[in-house]
Amino acid sequence: MTKTNKNPLWLVLASAMALGLAGCSGDDGKDGQDGAPGTPGNPGEDGKPGTSGLHIDMAEEALAQISGASYADGIITVDFDLANRQGVGLFGLSGENPDHDFRFSLAQLELVESSELKQWMSLLNEATNDAGTTFEQGFEKLKDCPECLVDHGDGTYTYTFVTDLSSYEDAAGVVFDPDLTQRIAIEMQFEYASGHELAENAHYDWIPSTDAQEGIETRDLVAMETCYTCHQPDSLKAHGGRRLDMENCQSCHNGLVTDPNGVSVELGHMIHAIHMGPNRKGMENGEEVAMPYTVQGYHGPHAFDYPAFPTKPFMDCAVCHVADDTLVDADLWMANANGNACTGCHTDSPVQHGAFQVPDGMSCVDCHGSVDHTVAKAPYTAAKGYSVEVSNVAINAQNLLTFDVKVLDDQGNTVTEDEIYQQGYSNPYMVVSWDVEKDYPAQEIASDDGTTTVGTTYDHRRFSLKGDQSTVYADGVFSVVTQKVKGSKTYVLDLPADIASRSLEILPVLKVCFEPHSAVRTACTTEGAYPAYVQTDAYRAVLGDADAEVANRRAIVDDGKCFGCHSMEFYHDSNGVNCISCHTNDKQLKSDSASGGLKSTSFMYKAHKAEGHDNGHGGSGTLLKTDCMTCHSATEGWGGLNYGFELGRNAGQAHALPAKIGDPAAETWYASSDTAACMSCHQKYLSDAAMAHIEGNGGYFGAVKDDAKAAQEACATCHSPEKVMAHHGHEL
Repeated sequence: MTKTNKNPLWLVLASAMALGLAGCSGDDGKDGQDGAPGTPGNPGEDGKPGTSGLHIDMAEEALAQISGASYADGIITVDFDLANRQGVGLFGLSGENPDHDFRFSLAQLELVESSELKQWMSLLNEATNDAGTTFEQGFEKLKDCPECLVDHGDGTYTYTFVTDLSSYEDAAGVVFDPDLTQRIAIEMQFEYASGHELAENAHYDWIPSTDAQEGIETRDLVAMETCYTCHQPDSLKAHGGRRLDMENCQSCHNGLVTDPNGVSVELGHMIHAIHMGPNRKGMENGEEVAMPYTVQGYHGPHAFDYPAFPTKPFMDCAVCHVADDTLVDADLWMANANGNACTGCHTDSPVQHGAFQVPDGMSCVDCHGSVDHTVAKAPYTAAKGYSVEVSNVAINAQNLLTFDVKVLDDQGNTVTEDEIYQQGYSNPYMVVSWDVEKDYPAQEIASDDGTTTVGTTYDHRRFSLKGDQSTVYADGVFSVVTQKVKGSKTYVLDLPADIASRSLEILPVLKVCFEPHSAVRTACTTEGAYPAYVQTDAYRAVLGDADAEVANRRAIVDDGKCFGCHSMEFYHDSNGVNCISCHTNDKQLKSDSASGGLKSTSFMYKAHKAEGHDNGHGGSGTLLKTDCMTCHSATEGWGGLNYGFELGRNAGQAHALPAKIGDPAAETWYASSDTAACMSCHQKYLSDAAMAHIEGNGGYFGAVKDDAKAAQEACATCHSPEKVMAHHGHEL
């Protein structure tokens, strides 16, 4: 968390309480007798004043802030406070206590002349290889100088640095300059034998020669809260849990430090490289090869070669570099001033250069200083203004739904057929559904004679504007009939008899082609044409009542949170977060390469188990999505907030799951709604006792689909949203 120079919270609270008491008076009370003199406080054994507050070893948590610093004759002295969340001061920090791992670091912000580049450079550096050519930031550790600390007995402390910066010779050659912005950083990590842990960071930026904190140079590009858009806070507690704050990461992962092999671990380079994952490539012996970011750690080399960045377009820098008025340097990244950040993505031998090698001494920005990375998402930005118009919706004599479709740009002009993308799996689809408020139609096949199937499965409800003989195109209009030919089979949509009184949805899922890095539309056959999904509202209506208010699905997922992490596009067939229109609760099972068995393909299952959404079970261990509010919505209801993961709101549904995890021949069984919500993550971990508890409270998991629908679950009686969050280690 960001620390600022301010009075300790417990002093503020004490002052407020004193003011509150002073303001209390009666109208007719009499003055009481003078109180007797108080007894003197008990001094410590060394004659110093006694302590107040709470001993730090008794604290559930510790919050730190640096309240001030001074510099004189080469020595820095720093004042800091420790308190719990209630503002009670924590005394008792000691370098002689083996549990108290408490450290101080220094870094200075150096400016490159005639450049916008500003870079943190660490002090107190230590060599990390035998040749003394690679370095990491060093620390002053409290245990090395217990007498350097003064405990004032009330949660406030003073530490005097051992290092005399006026004569200190840094191993990396960095020279302390009191006229530059300096950062003092604190990191603490106490690990007790009981398993309890206290961990906290704090920082203080100032110019020692003037004691200025305001109006000084900074390098604030990204806020930690932006990282939390995708990451859980716990997943970013680095180095065993001792590194927590962005500012501490910056001072340690600075422009000087590398691994022992000379690979940069500067924050900008490292973050870009890690998030490239398997997409990071370079040239080797004239051939394009994968070059995942690989660093030498304490336990050997580690390659970040797994999927690591979920955005589309991939180069949407604004996912992390968001517009933020509180960040002084939020726009600095657009200056392309740091060539080290460039090679984080492009490697030292970028594939764009082919066999050409960048001469020594040259930086990327020598040639590419005017590159604008924001243009990568230009097609998506343009497509956001496009729309799909559905009209003339009717039911013909063969009981088939028919409708017309026009694709329009942001000016209302018609997009032509050759500008709409179709390749491989990606088709311009129209997906027909009903019973939206009941989680969409059940997946059924009414008949199958081998060549013709009639039903409501996904294959029966999805119609391509190009390629499956369900559509005729003329003068910018696609005329669709809900019967299609695919290979040797004909698929007929089986509409319910009372479709005219039900909620009807027609969802467009299609891409329009643009010139690369441009908002200019082009034919999809043009070389380099870039397809971007059109994000448009689905057509919804009740055909038998033009004035009816069409019911919506209950609020479950906060779309904004999904887009915040994934940017403009999701995995496939992307028109917003409408995945359940295809991935219904009872959609058929598919083989699972991970387990060798079968798995559900419902939206709930896929969202919970997707890579990065896996709650840490068998995944990367970085994106720990156990906090339901990472994705789920909270909307105002009649009695307060209604939470998207609240149980008991979806009775009457049957969710398809394999009867046994890991068995490729497993039967399809069905779970009632609340049961399925738990099993979507926990099925392989559920004990017999846990399943008995579920079934004893009305849940169902078995072979009969109708029994799953008829289940009377009582889960919500005990498992409130607050308790569901608590079960997963979070607070609502």
